[in-house]
Amino acid sequence: MQWFKHARHLLGGATQRTHAWGAMLDPQDILLAALSLQKNGAVRVIVFECQHAPAGLVQLSERDDWLVQTLRGLGSHLPRSLRTMALALDEERCRQGVLANRPGISVRQCHAEVQLEAASAWGVAPDEVCFDFRAEAGELHWAACLREDLQQWRGHARNAGWRLPVVEPGQQAGQRAALHLRGEAAGHGADSPQDWQFGRTPERVLADVDWSQLQAGPLWRPLVACGAALGVLL
Repeated sequence: MQWFKHARHLLGGATQRTHAWGAMLDPQDILLAALSLQKNGAVRVIVFECQHAPAGLVQLSERDDWLVQTLRGLGSHLPRSLRTMALALDEERCRQGVLANRPGISVRQCHAEVQLEAASAWGVAPDEVCFDFRAEAGELHWAACLREDLQQWRGHARNAGWRLPVVEPGQQAGQRAALHLRGEAAGHGADSPQDWQFGRTPERVLADVDWSQLQAGPLWRPLVACGAALGVLL
């Protein structure tokens, strides 16, 4: 896994990207967003889609085939260089936690402790998790998903002609989008995601948002998909 502080490096070096795709994957659908950096500095949503899996897809392999076909159709008109997507994961697919960052501990020790903690959270062996962490205010904030799941998602993307180099927690992506979304926070529900614009710097602070209400409402999942793409452009 990779936090978005690494995204620009993973997605092509120091050159500023002007377009980015983001996605949020649910058991029965996938939310997709494409964002574009405008000349005035704003970031605008140019594509937003919620693709629902057809009824009757019972087997996991059937849903996998549907996902590959959906992504292949989405990218059929795009040049290869633009078929790169950032994926945000919900809480069922991504576990998060915090560890104390002890003074004098090496990066290698941090890595080992986080791996053990992440494996314990999933109830699997340490080599069965993919994880990343960052140090913040004397703490190690980590996120982890199952290695098998990550390999599967990247395999689906590759089979559909896409690259999937960056994965992050959905909560992080949703918060990013909500803080950068332009307009009055109370009026967000009146706009379609297709009409959203984001600033390159935050428009509000965490305390300005009722996160419980936002995450329980219909805008949260679109914000997560947009936030995944937004992280590549900031």
